[in-house]
Amino acid sequence: MSSSMEMPQTDQVTSLQNNPAFAANAMTYRIKRAGARPLSFQGTELAMAMSYTPSLPYWYEINIFRTTDQRFALAIKLFFQSADEQDTAQAWMFDNLDEALNMIEAYDAGEDIRLPVMPSTAVAADLAVYAALLQAEVGAIRHHYASLVGEFFHDLQGHE
Repeated sequence: MSSSMEMPQTDQVTSLQNNPAFAANAMTYRIKRAGARPLSFQGTELAMAMSYTPSLPYWYEINIFRTTDQRFALAIKLFFQSADEQDTAQAWMFDNLDEALNMIEAYDAGEDIRLPVMPSTAVAADLAVYAALLQAEVGAIRHHYASLVGEFFHDLQGHE
């Protein structure tokens, strides 16, 4: 006589699409994108990170969603403290999570810098100072975004 009972094996991974709890919690999202149609989908948010710091004039927010059709949506948003600045959002749809995570790493925050128009009377010395300030600003925003990404991936690995 055996003292242990054999339990039937069950799958440890279940499809979110067939999970009633996932379907019940799914929400409809519509993310505005500059120069493109809004990204619309139904799903749930898997992860979110925000880099808000009161001393900085801007901050980033990263959101990853799992859609009801088993895809992954990624949104990277840039917010400004000043009402004079316009917040931006970029969003993409991916077939798997690795593609979304790769996009987070590949995103270049330096492209989010807004270039003011230089006056036509600017001399070479003015342009050199402007170039140095612009280079510092690009470096600062890239560092800020990279710090958020590092924290985001660190927190994701802690939940695996």
